Amino acid sequence: MIYCKIFKVTGGIIAGIQLEGHSPTNLGSKGENLLCAGVSTLVQSAHSYLASQDSLESETKRDGYLEFLVKENQRVGYQSLLTMLEFGLKNLASSHSQAISIQEVFIKG
Repeated sequence: MIYCKIFKVTGGIIAGIQLEGHSPTNLGSKGENLLCAGVSTLVQSAHSYLASQDSLESETKRDGYLEFLVKENQRVGYQSLLTMLEFGLKNLASSHSQAISIQEVFIKG
């Protein structure tokens, strides 16, 4: 199961993402799982771009886990990117609700 938390602040501004777990093996083995590849591509592309822009407040990466927060003073400027990421994840979850869980978590900031 893939567990996703979308961190938001007041006003629904997306502040970051936490992604943990793996797609079930019945959808394909490691390296051949299209759902896992789709989720990974969405999240890692956004993360890599934000990191290249020196826009991350924090990040944690390890096998099967990625969490990042965008710097507070840059969050509004990246809402289009983060909203597209949220849309893509929710779209995948609507087709694979048994494999992806998405939770919105409101944080201070």
